[in-house]
Amino acid sequence: MISPGPIRRFLAFVIRNWPLKLAAVILAALLYVGLIASQDSSTFPGPIAVTPINQPAGTVLTRQLRSVEQVKYMAPPDLGLLTAEDFRATIDLTTVAPTGVAVSVAISVEPVDPRVTIVDIRPRTIQVVLDQSVSATVPVHVDRGTAPPGVQVGETVILPANVVVMGPSGAVKRVVGVDVSVTLDPSGLDYDREVEGTPVDAAGGVVTGVEVVPRTIHVTIPLFTNKQSRTVPVNPVLTGTPAPGFKVSSVEVTPLTISVEGDADQLATLQVADTAPVAVFGATRDLTSVVTLALPSGVVPLGVSTVTVTVHITAITETRTFTAGFRIDGAGAGFSYQLAQSSAFLTLYGSSADLDRLASAPLVVGLDVSGLAPGSHNVTVVPSLPSGITVVAIGPTSVTVLVIAAPTPAPSASPSGPRPSPSPIP
Repeated sequence: MISPGPIRRFLAFVIRNWPLKLAAVILAALLYVGLIASQDSSTFPGPIAVTPINQPAGTVLTRQLRSVEQVKYMAPPDLGLLTAEDFRATIDLTTVAPTGVAVSVAISVEPVDPRVTIVDIRPRTIQVVLDQSVSATVPVHVDRGTAPPGVQVGETVILPANVVVMGPSGAVKRVVGVDVSVTLDPSGLDYDREVEGTPVDAAGGVVTGVEVVPRTIHVTIPLFTNKQSRTVPVNPVLTGTPAPGFKVSSVEVTPLTISVEGDADQLATLQVADTAPVAVFGATRDLTSVVTLALPSGVVPLGVSTVTVTVHITAITETRTFTAGFRIDGAGAGFSYQLAQSSAFLTLYGSSADLDRLASAPLVVGLDVSGLAPGSHNVTVVPSLPSGITVVAIGPTSVTVLVIAAPTPAPSASPSGPRPSPSPIP
């Protein structure tokens, strides 16, 4: 049983100063009503685009995000009616796993103006599908349909023959190839165009949500009304010149001949199959290039579309005569040397580049006089030349060298006259 004492004290507290307490409650209600009256409660019907934030690297959203359809808000009357630009709607993907499975994520809507208060939004969550972004290389297939009547179709050339598809892993795994559909000209004009490819699955269905790189594929299909074939030699085409002092000594091409096909009138004047240009600008050594064939329009190769061209580069050689001075090597101390002549003639063979470098400075040859005694000696001229330079002739082959010993100085003489007598010692 509750004691009546506490009850009486509670009733006394409630009744005490009840007029003041009632006035406080009424004042609070009036203030709340005033606050509500000062705000403009409105509804923006949307749509507001939703922006994903904190999306993990290497992932892709595979489903288009649903927009915010309605926002209820309160704002001062002076702001007027708000638009979609007055709100920012986002979803945070930090915790969403890239599994390709749909998950529900809460939408956050914030006003641009801090005086605006968001009351409610619709919807409050949306479904998102986050997947790993991957890539794969797949072949290109060309569907050229049925050939027009009276037209023969040549070999189809596809560049590139393989392309890369990128996108969500679930979609990329379904792609087995990229299809290109072409329509052949009934008049027999060759097909030569850039065409967009369509990614397809094993059943031939279109796979959406993936990107094809490159976006377009170059398709060339030769058409013939009177197709014939011929075998012609391959003609390597060179551009430019080797470095100074070098030349093209020979050119090899593999294969030597190729088979081509085309209309009879196109093949009638074709004597050789030119290659794409092979540049030899500034070359100092052999070059090997794999190049395509530069065939006339309407003529296509059969089986082989590239050839290997090897260009052999050699130095240009010649013979030149130089005048060379002499240099005394191995001179001994206390000797002087006199030469019967001051120069010799050297006829040299080598590359033009090496001979040009040799001529850029005075040319000298050494005479080895080490160990020669005083007197006259015939010393053989033995030039020391750079590698690659060959001596054809020397004139003369030896030089007379006179070795002279320096005179020995005479000993100094003693002073003449009698020596003074020593003074006696006292």
